Amino acid sequence: MSTSGPPSREAMMAALRQGPGALAAMMAAATAARPPSSAGSTSSSSAAAAMRMAAAARASSSSSSDKDKESASKETTTQEGQDEDGHEVEEEVSYTPYKPSKLKCGRNHPDPVVENATLAAVSPPDITYNLAMPANIIDEGKLSNLQLEAVVYGCQRHMLDLPKPPSYTMSRPLKSGKENAQHTMPNGTKVDGVDVKGGVKILPDEGLKREPPAVRAGFLLGDGAGMGKGRTLAGFVVENIARGRKKHVWVSVSSDLYEDAKRDIRDLGMGSYAENNCYNLGKLSYGSLGGGSSTSKSKKKKGKRGKAAKVKANTGCYDEGVMFCTYSALIGKSKNGTRLEQLVEWCGGDNPEEFDGLIMLDECHKAKTIELDEKGRATNVGKGTSCSQTAANVVELQNLLPRARVVYCSATSVSEPKNLGFMNRLGLWGPGTEHPSGFNQFLQGIDRLGTGAMELHAMHLKSIGAITARTLSYSACEFEMIDNVGDEKVQKVYNQSTELWTDLHSKLADRCADLKDDEDKNRRITALEAREDGVISEDLLYHRDLHMDSDSEGEDSDDEDEAIAEQKRLRRKFRSRQPKVLKGLFWSSHQRFFRSLCIASKVDKAIEIAKKAVHEDGHCCVIGLQSTGEARAHGAAKASGVNLDNGAGAFDDFVSAPNEDLKRIIMQMFPLPPKPKGVIAPEFLNVLKTEDMNSGDTTDDGTTASEGTSRERSSTGRPSRRAHKSVDYSELNVDNDGNDTVSDRRKRKQPVKKDTNSKKGSKSNKKRRSSTSTISITGSDEESDFTVELSDEDDDDDTFGGSDSDDEYASSSKKTSRKTNSIPWYEIPLEQDGLVSRVDQTDHDRMVRYRKAAERVKGWLETVDTLNLPPNPLDRLFNELGGPDEVAELTGRKSRQVEIYDALENKKKVIYEKRKGEGPMDQINIEEKNHFQSGAKKIAILSEAASTGISLQADKRVKNQRRRVHITLELPWSADKAIQQLGRTHRSNQSTGPIYKFLISDVGGEKRFASAVAKRLALLGALTQGDRRATGSANGLGLGSFDMDNSYGSKALKIMYDMIWGCSTVSVLGSDVEDEAEMLYVEFLKNIDEQLSVALDGEGNWEDNLVPYEVTSIAAETHGMMMYNLLTGRCRALAEDRVHAIKDGRSVASYMESLHNGAEDTESIKSKIDVELKKAKEAGLNFNVLCNIWLYDVGVMQTDKGKSNVSRFLNRLLGMNMNRQKLMTQYFLKSLENEVSSAKRAGTYDVGIRTLTGNNIEFDGKPRSFTFGGLSAKDDRVHLYKVNQDQGMAPEKAMEMYNDVKDDNVPTSRSEWNRRGHRLEIVSGFYTDSRSYFRVTPKVHLIINTGAQSSQCVVIRPNLGRRTVDKYKVRDKLMAGSLASMSVDQAMVIWKREFELADIPANEIYQFSCPGRHMESYIFAGSIVPILNKMLASGNITTSDREAKPYRVVRVETSNTSANADSTEDEASQEQSSDSEDEMEESRELEMVEADPLVGGEEDHGKGVARKMTGKIGASVFRGVLVKYKDDDEYEDCDPSGTFFTTFTDGSKFKMDASKANAARRLFENEANRLEACGMPREDICNSLMEHTAAGTNFKSKIRQPVLADGEDEDPENYERIFEETFNDKVPDAIVGLMFDNKMVRTTDALNNPVEVLMWEKVMMNLSKRLMSDGVESSRQLYSLEKAERFAAGGDSSGSMSEEEDEDL
Repeated sequence: MSTSGPPSREAMMAALRQGPGALAAMMAAATAARPPSSAGSTSSSSAAAAMRMAAAARASSSSSSDKDKESASKETTTQEGQDEDGHEVEEEVSYTPYKPSKLKCGRNHPDPVVENATLAAVSPPDITYNLAMPANIIDEGKLSNLQLEAVVYGCQRHMLDLPKPPSYTMSRPLKSGKENAQHTMPNGTKVDGVDVKGGVKILPDEGLKREPPAVRAGFLLGDGAGMGKGRTLAGFVVENIARGRKKHVWVSVSSDLYEDAKRDIRDLGMGSYAENNCYNLGKLSYGSLGGGSSTSKSKKKKGKRGKAAKVKANTGCYDEGVMFCTYSALIGKSKNGTRLEQLVEWCGGDNPEEFDGLIMLDECHKAKTIELDEKGRATNVGKGTSCSQTAANVVELQNLLPRARVVYCSATSVSEPKNLGFMNRLGLWGPGTEHPSGFNQFLQGIDRLGTGAMELHAMHLKSIGAITARTLSYSACEFEMIDNVGDEKVQKVYNQSTELWTDLHSKLADRCADLKDDEDKNRRITALEAREDGVISEDLLYHRDLHMDSDSEGEDSDDEDEAIAEQKRLRRKFRSRQPKVLKGLFWSSHQRFFRSLCIASKVDKAIEIAKKAVHEDGHCCVIGLQSTGEARAHGAAKASGVNLDNGAGAFDDFVSAPNEDLKRIIMQMFPLPPKPKGVIAPEFLNVLKTEDMNSGDTTDDGTTASEGTSRERSSTGRPSRRAHKSVDYSELNVDNDGNDTVSDRRKRKQPVKKDTNSKKGSKSNKKRRSSTSTISITGSDEESDFTVELSDEDDDDDTFGGSDSDDEYASSSKKTSRKTNSIPWYEIPLEQDGLVSRVDQTDHDRMVRYRKAAERVKGWLETVDTLNLPPNPLDRLFNELGGPDEVAELTGRKSRQVEIYDALENKKKVIYEKRKGEGPMDQINIEEKNHFQSGAKKIAILSEAASTGISLQADKRVKNQRRRVHITLELPWSADKAIQQLGRTHRSNQSTGPIYKFLISDVGGEKRFASAVAKRLALLGALTQGDRRATGSANGLGLGSFDMDNSYGSKALKIMYDMIWGCSTVSVLGSDVEDEAEMLYVEFLKNIDEQLSVALDGEGNWEDNLVPYEVTSIAAETHGMMMYNLLTGRCRALAEDRVHAIKDGRSVASYMESLHNGAEDTESIKSKIDVELKKAKEAGLNFNVLCNIWLYDVGVMQTDKGKSNVSRFLNRLLGMNMNRQKLMTQYFLKSLENEVSSAKRAGTYDVGIRTLTGNNIEFDGKPRSFTFGGLSAKDDRVHLYKVNQDQGMAPEKAMEMYNDVKDDNVPTSRSEWNRRGHRLEIVSGFYTDSRSYFRVTPKVHLIINTGAQSSQCVVIRPNLGRRTVDKYKVRDKLMAGSLASMSVDQAMVIWKREFELADIPANEIYQFSCPGRHMESYIFAGSIVPILNKMLASGNITTSDREAKPYRVVRVETSNTSANADSTEDEASQEQSSDSEDEMEESRELEMVEADPLVGGEEDHGKGVARKMTGKIGASVFRGVLVKYKDDDEYEDCDPSGTFFTTFTDGSKFKMDASKANAARRLFENEANRLEACGMPREDICNSLMEHTAAGTNFKSKIRQPVLADGEDEDPENYERIFEETFNDKVPDAIVGLMFDNKMVRTTDALNNPVEVLMWEKVMMNLSKRLMSDGVESSRQLYSLEKAERFAAGGDSSGSMSEEEDEDL
């Protein structure tokens, strides 16, 4: 080719836009080979015109046919996916067996693997990446074909760059020679003239135009738990090492996984590399790691002297390898810098933008809490915000290393769309996407479009090779939801506890008001003191004196114990807490307390199931918990005198974590005021005693020794849990804002030691510290999965965990021991004798105030002891199931309570012991796992700390082959953690699948946690596996009925509140609930009568007396106002009725008193009360009136904000007694059902992806194909399919389904029995609806009950096929008589009749409410995500929750595919279960190629060679190519005697003599034979230096064929045909795409004339007009450019173009 080179694409496009002739002229000048030809096919745009005329004809026909139909008010047209009541229904998700569709090499995965049907309908891209890893990894199955597929697609994805943002211009010229010159970036930030953070390099002598760095695309490894993702990541490492990339970063959740990472690399044949080149960053010192340039090292040397040695120790030792780092280490920092800076410097030194190694984010869901600005940077970072420091650093790491090859890895990925933010390398937002403004715009689009949009994005990621999301088949697993689990003793304790919490809540308002008043007065005092003329009033002086620290708390001594000093400081802090923080503390503690009772109520059932599984069924058991309660148990143990270091001391019973937690919360929320001088503190305020403080006759707080030792039994008679010392309660474990610090385990900092070198310093240290001073105090129990609810008003996160001690108020022991006129707190006189001075009166008031506060707290603490709260669930499980000899504990706690037998005292005791193992403490969980897997221990207890990285499945390689029974005792808030925990017992290479048992207590409010899990699991499936139903949560686990925390729940809650506060007479509950609430009505009347009796006894009218004249507390005032508004407003008639009853002596309160006194018997009283109850209901008493009082008692009032906050409501619900709670839960669930039904009827219910089902589904010919992306996305195709759907079900198929279920014995749940004992079970079978308006034929149904745990059943109709319908709707129809059972023979006669009658289009009906079964739909599939927003905008579609969306995401599977589904599954299962050894033997039968000897000439160039690597890499074999032979007679003893030059895939180059070169050739052929036997093409094996496969580099695909001829693409009336090309691929069997409603809409044509077309046609017309105006290249232009590029590249178009096409060029 006599040309200087082919024209660039930009030049071609410029010529193309001038016309086809210009492009032809350019190619002629470039090649001088073939003259351009203007010959081309001629066609007109008549086809487009005909299409529009046909659309108009259809509209006209539709209009005329509508006139012939009956009125729409009488007949209802029903489309697919709707029942005959006209609302949508949600269908089950299905899975298909999975095997790689494009990868042909590798051994099968050891276990069956599936993919949900939604993703299965999408094909991944063709493979263009050429693997370079050693052959033994592939040949020996060290990586299965599924794992290899992930590596291939990941590496292929890493070869692409994301679209670049537009270049920016500096605001002013750069000044040469001034490195520190400041410049302004487009975002307003100031940068210097040398470097810009984020990798953008700016040199002073460069011009104004700046190009941002190219960002490499990333890959998401979203395989399910147990798929071997760690081994896959190791495969990424080996592949990149084979490609010559020396440094890689592996980030994970725990240092324990560091050893797992090394093991996985070692298992791939790189043992020495794993030992010598894998480093744990957390174990290295801060400073340079020797990875940067000399410049960076010299900068480090300029640091402090004290760090020089440490920096030098790291330098030069880590020049290559895998740097392992935990997420917690990633946010570490010291005086020498941060870990992030250290890691970035190791990767790239001064040029981080050039680093091209791996960044593997294992368990990347740890970085999910993220908030980004429009530039993609983390914002609002910090504790208590929406962006964690971990997530911010993960984003920053990616931004600083733009060329890094990022792999996101997680079985759970993220649980909500907002948590996708750290995955910026997936290319879902940013320049060149539908969301160019960034992540926030992407979120808005997802929220606007609903769940279907998330599923479309998941499919899009698979279609471009950016994600793999396979999972192990759950076919071998069993699931059982065991609900209504309860313990009568715990239920009694629960109800008693609600009364205490109600009392605490009533005092909370007073406490907050006092704090607010104190703050206001202190501010005024401070302001007056600052003024020269300021005069403080008597009231303010009294306030100041009353609240000042008057005892030793304000006189810190230099030699006092630091812990004591710290307690004093914290007490001052608690006294001055902000009301907002205090309310957050209350509600978070409230939630944690009642959740612990929920868990405790299930312990007996869990023990029962575990013992039966192990001793009767021959299984072994795994019990899952989230929290351990270690912190609270620690606090109680230390308070009782147990030495946790040596275990000295014992309990009579297990420590109750709820007991200790509740006492601690009381002390923290209601701290005593400053102790007056001379007062002996209460005994419950004992302090920590050091050895030198225990001498003398008086204790630290002034109590006598005898008083302190005489408390072996509490005043309630409850056995004491004290060992040697009395209980004390600490207010530690909080930060400076009063927030719990259970999130980490850092050691508590002690107060700064006082400076005793000067009097001035000593004096200053005696001053009282500011209440806002900071202290870093953290608790343990880092395993807690507790999540508090937050609001803008009163629910700040203030969760409290345990601490290392439980200390309370105290004074110095030395000072106390010198007091002679001390008075016990309980002897403080309440009255002051005689006239006293203001100072004396203030002192007396201080003492009285102190006594009353102490009495109140003492009463609460005694009440807590009377509750007999249950012990810590983990300790009960551990000991009752056999203790340390029988139970393997895999938790994060370091010590535990163990029950032993004391032979001397002949009784059992509970002692504290440290967990011990044969090795170090950090290996104890591994040891326990080995005990369980070996069968030495049959039971394992698992907490969150061990939910990642530990395998407990019935692995074929371990001794314990018993089937696992996995009991989930505590449902976590996070679906991420739930999946992680469940994945411990269901993993690859298992002999049997586990049995999962989920325990849900009968505490109605516990559904708050179950609903959270259901919600997260539902969304989780959509984001990581393409379908939100993919996790099986809604049906398989039975959690679907618990999904309350969603938009429908919020609307239902608001409606329910409106009905309650309006005292609506409309009841959504049935008569059964009314009967169940009868005693609660009586209780309500009793309370109302008591309230009114007090009001009647006062002066004046009773209405005014409802609010007390002398208000003693805010709670009393608020309660009085609530009752006044209720009884004088909405319930006035009821109040007046009760007033008359009281005056007539018919008070329910007096009746109950008579019964209590024995004046009357139960029977006579009941009849009287029944009469009063009936009258009250007639006067307006109803269930909503009761709910007013119940909600008030738990802090829910009409004036509250956030009335639609479901989480808050369910949290408050926990504080009701169980009877009220149950009824309120039923009320809410019924309201939710009504709201969902309304949404379904309105067509606004979001069901995600729907599958088109029916008797027959076929594609009508080939789809139309469009290139709407133009040149920027020339390989993207949008396909438009026409689908013919027969949605009915033939009688033979219906009979087959009936036979499958007719003998099933479906269990009956409690909800299927009513109070009167009537059975409401839905029996599977045929039913008929013979109401009079079905004139042609009765309606026949086949109804299938899917089980007690499912809230839906399957309903099948001859004309509509299979649907799912809520059970309550079916029950209502059965009870109403509209459905009646019928015989099979009768049903078949009617079924055949209806099936024949329905053989008409779906927009016609054969009788009332019975549409035909034939539908015609148009579905967009392919690459629709990149243009999704443009499509919706083209249809003028605006979406909201209140509007029905005119589109839906659907899955279409043709009938041929469905018919062959079972055989396909069997074949896939057989193929996956085939023996690997047999496969290897078969592969050996292939013809082996032997290496031909080298001759020493050009003919040797390009031949493959291989070399066994030694040293750091290990014994791996890397392939390469012989690139040159030099006849220099360097090796005279060899033949040929010249030098062979070789290059290998890792970039290494070697000179070889003929002997070594021939050996390398033989080794290569051996490797090649092994790879070829595994399915790898020899052409790719021989071209190992090339990262692209041979197929990826050659033009083998047929050139596109536009449907329009030259010039026709310039006619706007051709609309979408301008971008259309011929579809030449194979029509798939299944697709997932976007289907618009099949209705006529108005729009304008190219000439702005109004026309009426189908919705999809409107989208096409407007989209094409928009794309043309935007200058997007037509299909004809892309065709011309593609031909030109191929011609310029090689001049040979054989096999790609026809002769006519070739001549066109």
